[in-house]
Amino acid sequence: MSSTHTFRGVALFALLSACASLEPSATGGVTEAEEKGGETKELERKLEVARLELDLARLEAGQELDSAERELAKARIEAAKAKLEREAFTALGRARELDEARLGLDQSRGRAEDAAAELAELEAMYKDEEFAIKTKELVLTRSRRDLELARRALDLSERKLKETEGFDLAAKERELEQGLYSAEMGVSEAEKKLEKLRLEQKIALTKAEQELTELTEKLAKASKKGKQDRQDKQDKQDKTETAETKP
Repeated sequence: MSSTHTFRGVALFALLSACASLEPSATGGVTEAEEKGGETKELERKLEVARLELDLARLEAGQELDSAERELAKARIEAAKAKLEREAFTALGRARELDEARLGLDQSRGRAEDAAAELAELEAMYKDEEFAIKTKELVLTRSRRDLELARRALDLSERKLKETEGFDLAAKERELEQGLYSAEMGVSEAEKKLEKLRLEQKIALTKAEQELTELTEKLAKASKKGKQDRQDKQDKQDKTETAETKP
């Protein structure tokens, strides 16, 4: 029994000594080489994510710029349309509306004059000849009514012409001027928005590209250092083996 206990004690001591002489990796620790290898892998993952983010940023930038350019093109079309409408009204529309109002006035005046002449003729005719009283009153009443309506229409036409000359045309011209101004302001705002977006996208892409470059450089340095460390370790191991083989 005594020799058995002695043997177990010696074996246990030898095992403990062997464990104490092992590297940290053999006992569950992490060596410097493993730590650097993990660092390199982490940098590779970050680099891949940075590349994807840069691709996404470029895609989004393209879409946003396309949208802003379409808005600018639309604003320019609206401005051109407003300008054309204003010029058309100044060159043609104003004169046409005045001519229409004057024509309406002349037509009303002509109808009123015709109605007055017709009434005067009927009154003269019925005065000289003997007609049935009812027929005479009916014809004269209708004629007087037509004359009254013609005179009212003439008055409205005169007021319409004055309104057109003094207010309607000026109001429409101001409305067209305001429309043109708003359209031109829309173009200006769209141009500023597009320029601002271009600068923002340029800054964002430059930052993303810079980050990608920095990660690439870090990865290259880490890889180079890892290779150098492995080479130094191999050289050291070779020297040790050479020293051990010498007599």
